Amino acid sequence: MEEEIKKLLKENLKLNQEIYKMVKNIKSYIFWQRIFGVIKILIIIIPLIIGIIYLPPLLKQVTGQYQSLLGLGQNDLNLENLLGDEGLNVNSLLEDYRAEKIK
Repeated sequence: MEEEIKKLLKENLKLNQEIYKMVKNIKSYIFWQRIFGVIKILIIIIPLIIGIIYLPPLLKQVTGQYQSLLGLGQNDLNLENLLGDEGLNVNSLLEDYRAEKIK
């Protein structure tokens, strides 16, 4: 009976050692998966943050260059340039409207 118990204990010890090795491998695997998960997230988030910080000034420069190539300045969109050299003479328009209304 004692020999049988010793044999079972040895077999149990072997199985426990195998389980320990597997648990150690699994623990190592989980550790590296966590590390690579964080690295993946950083690979996605860092370029987004850099883009948010540096892209708007670069886009302003690029659009400014295209506007200068196309002959559009930032001042070309004001009201005086759209209406011509004389601009809009509101007083003369009011006088014309009143004159027509009197007729």
